[in-house]
Amino acid sequence: MTSAFVLTVASLLAPPTTAPPAWTLVHARTVLVTNDFGVTDASQPDNPDYDLVFTRGQAVALHPVGSARKGRWRQFAYDGIAHDEVTDTDVNVRFVLTALGRLLRFRGPPPDTTQPSFPIRATFYYAWYPEAWTRGSIYPYTLFHPSLDFYSADDAAVIREQVDAMRYAHLNAAIYSWWGVNGYPPTDERFWRYLAVSRATPFRWAIYYEPEGYGNPDPKQIRSDLEYIRDVYASQPAYLKVDGRFMVYVYGGAGDSCAMADRWREANLGIGAYIVLKAFGFDAYLHCAAQPDAWHLYSPTLPEFALPPSAFMISPGFDETRAATPALSRDLGRWKQDIADMVGYAAPWQLVLTFNEWPEGSSVESASEWQTPSGYGAYLDALHDGIP
Repeated sequence: MTSAFVLTVASLLAPPTTAPPAWTLVHARTVLVTNDFGVTDASQPDNPDYDLVFTRGQAVALHPVGSARKGRWRQFAYDGIAHDEVTDTDVNVRFVLTALGRLLRFRGPPPDTTQPSFPIRATFYYAWYPEAWTRGSIYPYTLFHPSLDFYSADDAAVIREQVDAMRYAHLNAAIYSWWGVNGYPPTDERFWRYLAVSRATPFRWAIYYEPEGYGNPDPKQIRSDLEYIRDVYASQPAYLKVDGRFMVYVYGGAGDSCAMADRWREANLGIGAYIVLKAFGFDAYLHCAAQPDAWHLYSPTLPEFALPPSAFMISPGFDETRAATPALSRDLGRWKQDIADMVGYAAPWQLVLTFNEWPEGSSVESASEWQTPSGYGAYLDALHDGIP
């Protein structure tokens, strides 16, 4: 009797249980519209992150779950469109919104997991803006006027439009100028967004390893960078792979020799990246004991260049901002013929130099100087028409 009495007194003294919060449908829709929601899609293997916002029209798709209590509910289901600010894209999403303001059972769109087959048509891409718009006292450091203005590579809307433009040109991939983990410009800090924007598309990205062109990194450093690329980026659906191996293009310097190929072979042992080195000498690269998976030549001063057996490169022009005359003048008729030659040559790597190297004037991205009704510009129009 004594113990029972104690329990009874304790229960009387305990604070009343707080009922779980509940909202009206109007309030729940207001919460959806007036907030942004950072969420990770744990249902997908790549765990993509989103930053979602909703319009009032979109919020109409939110409906109560279960029975109401005095016109209020604890949970609300959503199946509709949201705007993702990470990628500046409208996406189809499903989730349950609780009256605690949490999203449960979230699911977004699946990734496109396809990879291109040879021939792979890719372009060289530069994410060093806004830094590269200024050099010394010169701004803007280009002779041309990009249709997207003097943009920032941190802008999701810019990246989305550029991916759309490259896909319009029938390009499969972009080779992304990368200056190392802590390099400058901060290309590493930006690369994740490019993969995110392309995640649900068939467009792919590979890193262009710039440090090799300005030094001779030892195998230990190269290996560390390859492991970083593999662990941080290569697992993402939008990273370019060949036969399941992640791609790395490698820039080179004037003094390169077979020792460079030796360093890369040693660094890549056990990692298995698909390596494309920059060729050197007339044909000296072909005689190296250590052969990479392929070779390329970064040659935007040449209208077209075949590098058997690996690659065929084309350039629209080369007009460096401070040069007295262009190293390669632009000629749209010649450009169309170069495209036809590239397609006809049928090299496994068909490379456009470049998409947006504006300081050197080798861009095919749209500019006011060659804008067209398509919105993509004359050089991308020609690629669109000339590449099957």
